[in-house]
Amino acid sequence: MGNLALGRKLRADTMCGQNATELFCFYSENADLTCRQPKCDKCNAAHSHLAHPPSAMADSSFRFPRTWWQSAEDVHREKIQLDLEAEFYFTHLIMVFKSPRPAAMVLDRSQDFGKTWKPYKYFATNCSATFGLEDDVVKKGAI
Repeated sequence: MGNLALGRKLRADTMCGQNATELFCFYSENADLTCRQPKCDKCNAAHSHLAHPPSAMADSSFRFPRTWWQSAEDVHREKIQLDLEAEFYFTHLIMVFKSPRPAAMVLDRSQDFGKTWKPYKYFATNCSATFGLEDDVVKKGAI
């Protein structure tokens, strides 16, 4: 058991500050799980102390709480790709968000080294409206 992303290439469509300095905001939770007021900062991919590259997604949010990947500003669709280079049996996938979770997300997988992709799990606040699936945690694939 371990972090399968360590030492592997993580790719994303965008990165905060990839073209110029950007302002971004992130959220944390209060003890009652409500969101605190957002904290805002600047990011710039050209400066390591202001960068939030895709490779930071592999960092432990517990050991390295100040590193994370941040998408570019005003992105509504993002693709993140991790090549595991081998076949694995997944039991857990842990994702920690610095902002409210996306309203919808699809976890795709490829079993032919990236030639074709198929949805593995769907996540949404409304699966029927977003994906045409019943909103049911019991049905296979729907969460």
